[in-house]
Amino acid sequence: MITLFRNHLFITLGIIATAITTLGFQTNQKVAAATSNQLTYGKITNNSLHRLGTIRQLTRSQLAEDHHLTGKQVQQLVYLPLPKRLTAHNFTLSRTHLTIHLVKNSYNVNEVAIPLNKLTGIILNRYMPKQYDYVKPATPKKVVSLTFDDGPDPTLTPKLLKILQRYHVHATFFEVGSSVMKYPAVSRSVLKDGNQIGNHSWNHPQLTNLSNSRARHQIALTDAAIYKATGTLPQYVRPPYGAINSRVGNLFDRPIIQWSVDSRDWAYLNTPKTVNHVLATTHNGSIILMHDIHPTSVAAVPQIISTLKKRGYTFVLLPNLIQRPLLAGLQYFGRGDYRGV
Repeated sequence: MITLFRNHLFITLGIIATAITTLGFQTNQKVAAATSNQLTYGKITNNSLHRLGTIRQLTRSQLAEDHHLTGKQVQQLVYLPLPKRLTAHNFTLSRTHLTIHLVKNSYNVNEVAIPLNKLTGIILNRYMPKQYDYVKPATPKKVVSLTFDDGPDPTLTPKLLKILQRYHVHATFFEVGSSVMKYPAVSRSVLKDGNQIGNHSWNHPQLTNLSNSRARHQIALTDAAIYKATGTLPQYVRPPYGAINSRVGNLFDRPIIQWSVDSRDWAYLNTPKTVNHVLATTHNGSIILMHDIHPTSVAAVPQIISTLKKRGYTFVLLPNLIQRPLLAGLQYFGRGDYRGV
């Protein structure tokens, strides 16, 4: 009788334990499902349209990286149907990737998986594994960034690259698509040397004077030329003449890089005047605008670099200068100076 009672008790306890385990498993499933259902772009970006725009462009860049696209396909990336509402939730967030689930598209791609290391500072830290937490880059106290517009030039840009190598300085080159198409090897050298390339339109029109479709086409054509030359899409846009407004600025889903120091090398066409002007107007956190299509400009670079280094400045690329994630639809003029369009 005692044995029978014990067996009955063990069976009963086993049933109860199984029920509790099942209930717990179902509860965990529900919590996981609820958490997944609650996640929107708004939640993971702190309701930032700028961060959402950045995710859209990262999706395009990742698609281009994962698939060998033709120039025409790169031009069409700007039309890829991607979420514009913060309430959208067509994504899966894992411990390694943000996977964007796409609607039917001309690329026949169902999803794009963006590694989380590319989303540091874009997705809020609380939704990221600890190793991807955004940490402000540590930089020296006095920093500046050199930027060069309107290249590549087949003679002057390689000469400038040698100067930058000699002084162990990297810069950002905002290239014109029509020139990239002519001199793709020069653009490859720019990236190979550790510099960055930005989009400076196809043939340098004032974008605010163009229709949406024509302005977008200027950027898309240049994206295609840079991608064909280097295998990557440019991260930044610098509008010709710095001319931008909200209508045009929101077409590209990229940070818009302006400047705080205009060297006026294009006006002076005189090396000593260019040097003096840059040295007189540079301050901590400056983005310096120059051009790699004028001999007098390239000749000014050694003295500018050497003198600013003697004054305690370190030359850094844009992320280390800005010290915060560079987001789509914002203009960056220098450290601590960023504005909407």
